[in-house]
Amino acid sequence: MSQTQHTTHTKTFESLYSEYSDAIFRFCILRVSDRDIALDITQETFTRLWQSLGRGQEMTHARSFLFTIAHRLIIDWYRKKKAVSLEGLSGPDDEESFEPPQENAKMDIEMESEGRFLVQSISKLSSSYRQPVYLRYVEGLSPGEIGEILNISANAASVRINRGLEELRRISGYTIEESEPSHI
Repeated sequence: MSQTQHTTHTKTFESLYSEYSDAIFRFCILRVSDRDIALDITQETFTRLWQSLGRGQEMTHARSFLFTIAHRLIIDWYRKKKAVSLEGLSGPDDEESFEPPQENAKMDIEMESEGRFLVQSISKLSSSYRQPVYLRYVEGLSPGEIGEILNISANAASVRINRGLEELRRISGYTIEESEPSHI
């Protein structure tokens, strides 16, 4: 790699890291409920970005790329954790125990109380709606980008977002009043 390519590569990486690192970290911490693990996954996400840039891969959809990598790393972490936890059931000589993630993880990120309430409500959504709603309304991704990240169509992402919003309204108590019955 030439010095010019390396400089361009470094500037691109720094720009993307500056723009997306906080969002990727928030995405991770809401899923793993452990600050250190979320930091590790965020770091690995950007390590993979660095490697991709080093191979000359263009970043036309960098945000989608980063969220997709983080999403896959989280899935891998849960699979590994589940495998280790199942191995621990095989005998009493196991020294390590693994606790499931806490539902209401403490976050260092300061949010207004209503925003925190809604983010906590999003974490209570069923699994098929949780990520699409979070990515749409917290991270501001389009249905197309969400579809790329979750490996579903943009239409399926839109459907999950809409159904997730309906479920979120029920969970949070923000229901839309039914229209008044007509008098016959």
